[in-house]
Amino acid sequence: MALTFQQLADDRVLEPIHLAFVDMLQRLDPQATPSFQLAAAVVSEQLARGHVCLDLARAGDIAFMIENEGFTPIRYPDWPQLDSWCRELERSRLVESRPIDDRQAKANQPLVFEPAHQRVYLARYWFYQQRLASMIAARLQSPPLAFDEAQLAADINALFPNKADSSQRDQCLAAANAVDQRFAVITGGPGTGKTTTVAKLLALRLLQGDAATGLRVLLMAPTGKAAQRLNESLSRAAEKLPVDQTIRGALKTITAGTIHRVLGWTPLPPERGGPFRHNAQRPLDADIVLVDEASMVDIGLMWHLFDAVRPETQLVLMGDRDQLASVEAGGVLSDLAGPEDDAALSTRRDIMLTRTGLDLNPAKTPRRKSTTKPAQDSQHQAAISVLRFSHRFSSESIFGKLAAAIRAGDADGAVDLLRSADPNRLLWLPQPNTNAALQGVVERAASQYREYLELLRRQPGQQAAILSALAATRVLCAHREGPSGERALNQRLVHALDAAGLLHARPQHYPGQAVIVTENNYQQNLFNGDVGVVVPGSSGQGLELLFDDPASPGTCRLIPAALAPATRDCWAMTIHKSQGSEFRNVFVVLPEFDSPILSRELLYTAVTRVKDEANAPSGRAGFLCLAAREDVLRGAIQREIRRTSGIRDAIQHMLAPASASPQRKKARTKSVATDQKRFTWDGQ
Repeated sequence: MALTFQQLADDRVLEPIHLAFVDMLQRLDPQATPSFQLAAAVVSEQLARGHVCLDLARAGDIAFMIENEGFTPIRYPDWPQLDSWCRELERSRLVESRPIDDRQAKANQPLVFEPAHQRVYLARYWFYQQRLASMIAARLQSPPLAFDEAQLAADINALFPNKADSSQRDQCLAAANAVDQRFAVITGGPGTGKTTTVAKLLALRLLQGDAATGLRVLLMAPTGKAAQRLNESLSRAAEKLPVDQTIRGALKTITAGTIHRVLGWTPLPPERGGPFRHNAQRPLDADIVLVDEASMVDIGLMWHLFDAVRPETQLVLMGDRDQLASVEAGGVLSDLAGPEDDAALSTRRDIMLTRTGLDLNPAKTPRRKSTTKPAQDSQHQAAISVLRFSHRFSSESIFGKLAAAIRAGDADGAVDLLRSADPNRLLWLPQPNTNAALQGVVERAASQYREYLELLRRQPGQQAAILSALAATRVLCAHREGPSGERALNQRLVHALDAAGLLHARPQHYPGQAVIVTENNYQQNLFNGDVGVVVPGSSGQGLELLFDDPASPGTCRLIPAALAPATRDCWAMTIHKSQGSEFRNVFVVLPEFDSPILSRELLYTAVTRVKDEANAPSGRAGFLCLAAREDVLRGAIQREIRRTSGIRDAIQHMLAPASASPQRKKARTKSVATDQKRFTWDGQ
């Protein structure tokens, strides 16, 4: 007997919201079949996990999680027969069949079925996907910006004097490739120089004459903290550029903001002009839009962003395709820049050779087998640039090797590295007794935090040094709650530091407390994710919070505790919160039992927070401590979170000539005259 929605409900693998969704659809169509109910429930459940759609052909791979002592995965072998399941969905009154190259995207039913790839969508996410794919395809087909190629080659040579060196080669190719494209993606791991590449990309635009006319640049990131880091990184990169003061000054005037703030978020509903002030009718006034940490941007927000950018405006996405995806549904960056794009620039080999003098040698670059059509796949790949050389740690270092093993899903290789590594650089605490492992983390981390606390006690005026000492160490947790979560570890660290006489903890703020801001406060220029230290008031009265000053890198500022936004302890933080940061000493704590949140992307993000300067002049070696049971560690490395989506297929089919796409013959929009009054989704 085939699996049914009722069985999933009885097994309690569905949340109340999924049950309520099916109940609503059942009221709209009392004749809905069990197969329809099952598809509706599972597409809702998959959306909650971040998947844009349900791939019917791969439903058997879905592992539902039941929380008991840990999390027990459940896989069902008896899903409905695929062909009959598809036919039932196509016949349903609440499902609309649409082709993958559909650019209109407006849906008249709650569910959309795309038959060529046998995927089911909620109407809202079908709209997001198709409109976003349509906008990207249009940009890929747009003519490039016109430049003086001889001048461009000379400017590239000046900005990248060591372009043949591995530390600059990829950055040079990325800047040269993206500079004239209406849409480009620059992806790379931690410390590969994405911001430096963008600074030089902007310098190339300014050197082409845009400095005189005024280049309108909008720089944005998904969070306030990420925007602040982008500002600081761009300012530092601009200082090092071999350009005149006019170009450097123009770069320094560019400031980043959050995507929501730049788009002008409002609480108004769509029918009254919300949720953003800027859209296709009121586009952003910009010549170039750059988005950092794009892996954190979900598909809905990404559509709103593209909708607000003029077609002629250059749009560049930056981020790490292997890092954690957005909290909400979709993994747009990883969809656009998959592993198969590593040889992407070979599609513009002649252009790159002219501009940079670098021969790409595409024949020497291994590529994964691609199932997409060559012409449109190459057109897509031409927009992708991959940075590989890490300035944070060498690929040959123990941290680089561990990150590579995790990214490749090589659990055996990762475990071998952990077992054989120098414990002064890479320490593994695999004890099955969680309390013993946690105590080991707490003791070692507390000894590192001693440095900033003693400095605060002895030399309170050394504010920059105090913040730098705090920023050297961090405990990273997979969960916020639980015995190995952020909250519990912060409590244990407070107790250890208090017992050592380094703190005198109190319920409210107290001197030496490490805090993280949990809400944006534009008046104080503090953002969710900013980390600071509570210090005695400079006037001798009360307490103040010490933070880095983003307006003047290398300096600090004090905020009266009474005026500061909401904060919480920050000796330990979640791995999600740590994205974009780097620390010399990193302690990673995984839970005792397997959890659906554990994945190779999460672990990769955690271990790549280490900043290793062992080979730099007077640099300090990085240290990583990993507290994790071997079975939990292996499970995390083997669990790859690749969110189900059809955006790449949609882009490829939209780029294909009309005669080459059979999609419209396989799918037709139903006549829904009676149902259209009841439901419609057109992006509003």
